[in-house]
Amino acid sequence: MTCPLCTDRAKSEIWRNGNFYLIDAEDPAFPCFLRVVSCRHVPEMSSLTSEERTELWGILNVVEEEIIKALRPHKVNLAQFGNMVPHLHWHVIARWQDDSHFPECPWGPVQRDVPADVQAERRRMTEALKPVLREALEKRFGC
Repeated sequence: MTCPLCTDRAKSEIWRNGNFYLIDAEDPAFPCFLRVVSCRHVPEMSSLTSEERTELWGILNVVEEEIIKALRPHKVNLAQFGNMVPHLHWHVIARWQDDSHFPECPWGPVQRDVPADVQAERRRMTEALKPVLREALEKRFGC
């Protein structure tokens, strides 16, 4: 079985260093749905070295902080499952109280429709955030 996180990452990649990379999940329901992915194909957090785990927590913090500053969501969800794709990755999802699923999780039932102009503006803001994320991550974690 081919791992999509090992093969399909280039088109939506925002940043990469030797241990991790950041991609845009490009989910139409969630304008800011990012993933932090291990460069090594490992299934669990415990598969990382202690240095890699420390670096990963730092990356997640930088991404969350930049999302909050730029997009001002009501909440940022961080999730790590790997049930469908057993390659270590974290979901980082900006959430608003009026998003399609709030307060449910992104994989839960739809709660409401979101106006197209609201989604488009949030997507525009996410696109503007990408170079900011790249710069912040390069500055702190290299490339």
